[in-house]
Amino acid sequence: MLRGFLLILFGCGFVLSQSAQRLQRLESEARQALSARDAAGALAKFQELAKLSPKTAAFPDEIGFILAAMNRTPEAISYFRHAVELDPNFAQAYYHLGVALWLTQQTDPAMRALQKATELAPDEGDYRFRLGSAYEQTGYYDDAIRELQAASKQLQNNAAVWQTLASAYQAAGKLAESRDAYKRAVDLDPKNIDLRNSYGTALVNTREPDAGLAQYKAVLEQDPSNLLAKANIGFAYIQKGEIESAIKQLTAVTGEHPELAVAHYDLGVAYKQKDDLRDAQTELEKSIQLAPGLTEAHYTLGIIYWQSGDFEKTIGQMRTAVQQRPEYAQAWYILGTALKQKGEMVAAVDALRKSISLDGSDPGPYNTLALILRQKGDREGAKAAFAKAAEIKRTAEQKQADMLRQGPAHDLR
Repeated sequence: MLRGFLLILFGCGFVLSQSAQRLQRLESEARQALSARDAAGALAKFQELAKLSPKTAAFPDEIGFILAAMNRTPEAISYFRHAVELDPNFAQAYYHLGVALWLTQQTDPAMRALQKATELAPDEGDYRFRLGSAYEQTGYYDDAIRELQAASKQLQNNAAVWQTLASAYQAAGKLAESRDAYKRAVDLDPKNIDLRNSYGTALVNTREPDAGLAQYKAVLEQDPSNLLAKANIGFAYIQKGEIESAIKQLTAVTGEHPELAVAHYDLGVAYKQKDDLRDAQTELEKSIQLAPGLTEAHYTLGIIYWQSGDFEKTIGQMRTAVQQRPEYAQAWYILGTALKQKGEMVAAVDALRKSISLDGSDPGPYNTLALILRQKGDREGAKAAFAKAAEIKRTAEQKQADMLRQGPAHDLR
């Protein structure tokens, strides 16, 4: 009896040993197929492994990865989902799931999967980079900056991380930080002319147009026909106040490449700086025809219509601008002011209050709102709005006076 029981135990152990050996052999063969770039062979091996060991989360994750590499991403998603069901702490599978969902434009579930991957493996720089990139592309710039800053510490030599961080800083209005991040990216990838163009623009935006021009010229040394660099040189001339040089440069660019919307926009701005409103309007209208999503062109064209006394067209352009960029406080202010001129007081008040809610540091919207409230008979509301505008103005003047009294910083070492 005992001898029979021992034989049963021995037989079970032998079967288990054989099964483990088979799994090990199959996995080795699967990885060899991957190394040989035999995706179909590797896929078949991992599918067999998943059947033999149905509770092992790594196998459906591997299957999903291979399917995604074979451009079968929708199929891959179901395997990644199965992997995280088998192991809810499997960070890599969540990461793969998030990337696959993002590639199939399932933005919200993709973000949740990437957030979970980062939560489970906070030291994985690639996970933070991908999550930060997703935040940056969906307009969550503060979240993007947080994740990309962390990624930049973990992937210090990855130019793409610094480039995406620079873009997020720029979108958030942190221009000096954007410039510095672009510099890091260019230092890591000096032959990337698109990156150098962006760095040049960051320099121009931080009032360093000569340094920006140097970057654009470096681009043209590598690629003499680079259209964006040629247009950006005109942009730099505008920032330097060399308007005639800007007009000459941008006229040449638009003449050679009339389809370049940004060059028409910059040329329109240059003409506006010269007080040539007719030519400015023509160029800005061309830029919008070529690129209707160019929000700044709508805003600037709206200002020109305002200066020409065409408030109806001003309203149309400002409404487009705030529709495209709801946080555009200055556009809401001009919209409110134009609506006031047209006698649409209720809509004007709404637009002005929206501007104030987005940026309460400008006295203009308060003053215009006060005028409307006084006209409507709301004396207390008008008084409060005028008082707030005066307070903001006094604070700004006091700050400027303090700066003048202090003078420049001196290094006494």
